[in-house]
Amino acid sequence: MIENIYIGKNSVSNLSEILKLHSGKKVFLVTGKSSYEKSGAQKIMESLLKGTPYFRFSDFEENPKLEDVEKGIELFKRENCELTIAIGGGSAIDIAKLINSLSQVQENLVETIKANRLDQKPFPFVAIPTTAGTGSEATHFAVMYIDGEKYSFAHKYILPEYVIVDSQFTYSTPAYLTACTGADALCQAIESMWATGGNVESKEYAEKAISLVWNNLEEAVVDNDYNAKDKVSEGAYWAGKAINISKTTASHALSYKMTSFFDVPHGHAVAITLVHIMQANYEYAKEDIQKILNLINADSLSDGVVKIERFWNQIGLSTKLSQLGIEAEQISKLSDCNLERLKNNPALLTKEYIENLFKKIL
Repeated sequence: MIENIYIGKNSVSNLSEILKLHSGKKVFLVTGKSSYEKSGAQKIMESLLKGTPYFRFSDFEENPKLEDVEKGIELFKRENCELTIAIGGGSAIDIAKLINSLSQVQENLVETIKANRLDQKPFPFVAIPTTAGTGSEATHFAVMYIDGEKYSFAHKYILPEYVIVDSQFTYSTPAYLTACTGADALCQAIESMWATGGNVESKEYAEKAISLVWNNLEEAVVDNDYNAKDKVSEGAYWAGKAINISKTTASHALSYKMTSFFDVPHGHAVAITLVHIMQANYEYAKEDIQKILNLINADSLSDGVVKIERFWNQIGLSTKLSQLGIEAEQISKLSDCNLERLKNNPALLTKEYIENLFKKIL
């Protein structure tokens, strides 16, 4: 369980107290490559870590593979680290979760991952996101690829012991990336509202996230407004808390092939189908979708669709596949999607429906 959460600008200063609590332990510092410096994190972290022994690891792919995890575990053990700090985007936090939680596994690593099994509580772990959107700092699962196949390793021990959501690291994030990560957070929260795996707690987190992201993301993207980015960062955290319980649904399931085959950034890919999935789910989750419509000040389902589509346009996210370089004959590549996420969707979506949806948004 997460024991300590710090949210807000300059909250990274709390790392000093965390390091004092774990004095004498060598830190395994997981960072992005260029983002570590560009976000301003490097300068701040070097100051906070002064006098603390640490080893920095950033040699992994954006979508981490098993080989990246194995390399990280080898270095973690070689350096005798006992405290993990991840500062970066979703990939940095995910691979840090995996390295930290799997570093003490004695059995076959792949079998452990596929069985979602952990027998020993991992070392203390601090997660510090530098993007506002993935929610990885608040979830008990982490993604990796094994022989080209995507796996989500899930266990309660993966949750960070400490989370620091310091929005200042997002201030230098370019507009399009801010839009993509913010869209991911908004879609997570909206999907969480209607997810069959949701409950009262997850819906409370989701509503909070929708309100914060919907009302601030446009200013964060268009004006690079720091106050708006503060609120989007907080909203992204609550969205992560929501999907940690409910998981995501069809819009996320339909997004992965767009990213893997056509390099459409994840958040942008999820946004493309959101209103269509909302329409498909309306009769099955009317009460929850009505709450979503109220939060975005929409008078009806059709008004909500118009408002969301306009919102994507205002933050620079096109919703037509052809505008992203995807052609009609390539649609068949997109329909093979994550069935696990589809099971969490209120409406039963057939392959025919999915193919027609992609044709509709071509």
